[in-house]
Amino acid sequence: MPVKFQFQFAGADFSRPSSPQRKWLRVGLMSAASALAVLAYWGYLHHLTHGHAPVVAHVSAVVAKPLAAEPAKPVVPVAPATMPVALKNVANASVAAVGNYLMQAVKISPAVPVAANPAPSRAVTSGSAAQPVTTSVAAPVVVVSKPVAPRTYRVRSEQDRFLMAGQVAFANVIELAGKYPDSYGFQAGDFLSDAKLGTPIPVYTIEESARANYRAGQPVKPLLKAAKQWVFPVLMGDRVCCMVEVKQTGRDYVPGKGNKSLAMAWNKIQQKWPVSEGYHPMLLVNAEVPGYYFTVPELPVQNITDTVEMFYYNPGTSPADVILASWR
Repeated sequence: MPVKFQFQFAGADFSRPSSPQRKWLRVGLMSAASALAVLAYWGYLHHLTHGHAPVVAHVSAVVAKPLAAEPAKPVVPVAPATMPVALKNVANASVAAVGNYLMQAVKISPAVPVAANPAPSRAVTSGSAAQPVTTSVAAPVVVVSKPVAPRTYRVRSEQDRFLMAGQVAFANVIELAGKYPDSYGFQAGDFLSDAKLGTPIPVYTIEESARANYRAGQPVKPLLKAAKQWVFPVLMGDRVCCMVEVKQTGRDYVPGKGNKSLAMAWNKIQQKWPVSEGYHPMLLVNAEVPGYYFTVPELPVQNITDTVEMFYYNPGTSPADVILASWR
């Protein structure tokens, strides 16, 4: 004889069979729940297949900023037991179409600029289909700098520094001659661009001891010593427009100013005692006496003459003993 168990709870007997009304009520509730689940899933699929702009924006945002984007939440599928076969086929086809659309959206999305420290690529998932999306990372360019060779400095010789001082003095005269051409011996019709710097002319002096012991008729040329001073003729063709001075101070060569009167006197000296006839005039200075002097060693009478003499109507030479006596 079967034993019948009875349970009581709060005065209710659960061993009794349910009534037909309760059975139909449970069936109705289950059917309503299934219908609501199908409608919710259909609405989600409709949102995926027709909401194109949000999907593209979401994918572009994920591709543009892979670190800040969050992975898409997987879709919770409805139990197969509660889904009709036809609706299940439609859902599978829709999910496949959405996956293909996402892949096309990723392919046509614009190129993403690569950051300085690119992060590893992350996969973008949609539903049950997951497709990895990678970004192109440019390889770093390594620039290898060549060792810089030490800079070499040109050591100018004494002759180079001497000629450079003459060029500086010449440039200074040309600049001033652009404003005052007559003061530097240039005439109307002269083009300053045609002016040239001539060969330097050394200047000599006679030491004090030699001046004190000089006797009349004694040759002057052996007494001449270099004065560490030169004049450069500024030429316009064959004509000397002016002279520019250069002096040596220690190891430096100092450019000086232009001298028109000396150039005029030198022109007359060369005309009266030309080199073509065997004359070689020489310039002299005395540190204690202003101005320039000259001597023509080839003349029969030993002479030292002030260059101012050449501006007289009938210029001549002065005896050397007279000038040297005035220098004492």
